[in-house]
Amino acid sequence: MSASVRFPFLLILLLVLAPGGATAEPLVVPVLDEEMSLTRHAAEGDTLVLWIAPAFGTSDRVTQVARELAANGMEVWHLDLAENLFLPRSTSTMRALDGRYVAGLVEYAGASTGKVVTLLSRSYGALPVLKGAHQWQLRQQAGGASGAVLAGAILFSPELYSEIPPLGLPPVFDPIVDATSIPLMLYQGERRNNRWQFEELVARLRAGGAQVYTRILPGVTGLFYEGDTAPRTLDTWRGIAPELVRVIRLLESTATPLVARELAPPPPVSGTGLYIGLQPFRGNPVPPPLDLPDVTGRQVRYDDYQGKVTVVNFWASWCGPCVEEIPALNRLRERMRDSAFELVSVDYAEDKERVKAFLEQVEVDFPVLLDSDGSTAARWGALVFPSTFVIGPDGRIVYGVNGAIHWDSDEVVGTLRGLLEDEGVNRP
Repeated sequence: MSASVRFPFLLILLLVLAPGGATAEPLVVPVLDEEMSLTRHAAEGDTLVLWIAPAFGTSDRVTQVARELAANGMEVWHLDLAENLFLPRSTSTMRALDGRYVAGLVEYAGASTGKVVTLLSRSYGALPVLKGAHQWQLRQQAGGASGAVLAGAILFSPELYSEIPPLGLPPVFDPIVDATSIPLMLYQGERRNNRWQFEELVARLRAGGAQVYTRILPGVTGLFYEGDTAPRTLDTWRGIAPELVRVIRLLESTATPLVARELAPPPPVSGTGLYIGLQPFRGNPVPPPLDLPDVTGRQVRYDDYQGKVTVVNFWASWCGPCVEEIPALNRLRERMRDSAFELVSVDYAEDKERVKAFLEQVEVDFPVLLDSDGSTAARWGALVFPSTFVIGPDGRIVYGVNGAIHWDSDEVVGTLRGLLEDEGVNRP
C-alpha cells in the first residue's frame, strides 16, 4: 500500500484512538519510504512528545513517565528507530542515522495532529534527534513546511560523540553539536560516565546559538536505566513527569529558529576506540596519582609507579563488560604474583555500600578504590568502562584499553613480563 493511500487511513486511526486516556495504543505511521510502528499515549492537549528510544531500547520507567505525561494532557509517541529500520541496537547505529526519519516523524506528527512537537531522547538517541531537528529546519527554509511546529528537544545524559576515542584522547563531538540552534533542555546524570564532558558540550551548543537549559541530576547514573536503583535515582524518576510538563511549556515559549546553521562534514573516523587487546597509549604518558579510599574507608595513595608494572582498571558494577572481565583480572594477578606487578581497580561514582554488596557476591582479588564523584576517572581520561591503563617500570603509561579483554591470555602476560625484562626487573 502506498504512503498516499495509507495517509487518510492513518488519520482515521488517529481519530479512532480517542484522546484523553493514558492507555498505550500501537500506531503505524508513514515516514518517507517506511512504515514505522510506535506506541501512542493519547491526550487531548496541544502538545505531542516524540520520544526516540536510544540504542538499547526502552524500559518500564519510560512507559510510566509517558503515561504520566499523557495524563497531564501531553500526547506521547514512543518509537525505536533501530527496530523499525531492522538495524542492530548499537551506538554505531545511532551515529550512522542521518536524521531524515526523525525530521519526517516531526512533520507527520505535527501535520496530522495539529500539535506542537517536542523531541525527547537519551544517551546516543540524542544524535538522530538533533540531526533530525536540523533537517527539519532545512526543510522549513527550503519552503517545504508541512505545518508542523517544533518546540525543541529534551535530552537525558546525551552522548553526542562521533566516535569513541582511543584511551587517553579527548572525545570527538559530532558536527551536529556546533550546528544545533533549537531550544534544548539537557539533563545530566551526575554519576554517568560522560558527566565530565557536560560543560564543554553545553558551551559548544550555546556558542552555536542554541538556547540551552540544564540540570545536573545528583546521585543518578541512568534515570531510565532499571539497573540504577539508587534511592536518589528513584526519587528523581518519580518526580520527573511533572517537571517535564513545565520544561515542555518553557521550550514552547522559546523561539525556535527556522533557518538551519551550516553543518560541517563529519570528521574522518579513526576506527572504534574499543579493542580486544593491548593498544599503545596515545595520550599523556604521565599517570596522575591515585589518592582514594578503599571499600573499608582506608585512604590509599599511589604516586610512585616506577620499578614495576602497574595495571589500573576503571570500572563500575553496572557495567556488564567490566564484571565479565573480573575473573580474567584475578587470573592475571595470580599469573604475575612472582613478578614486580601491581593491579588496582577504581570503581566509578558508586556508593560504598553498593560496591561492598557487589564484592560480597563477586570475587575480586585486587584492591578496589572508590572514585565517589568520578573526578579521578576524568583526570585519567577514562570515558567508557572498563578503561584500563598499563604503566611500565619507568612510571609511564605504555598501553591503554577501552573495553574488556582476556587479561590472562599468554599474549597479554607475555607482553607485561616483557616490560619488566626490558627494564631489567624480574621480581619485586
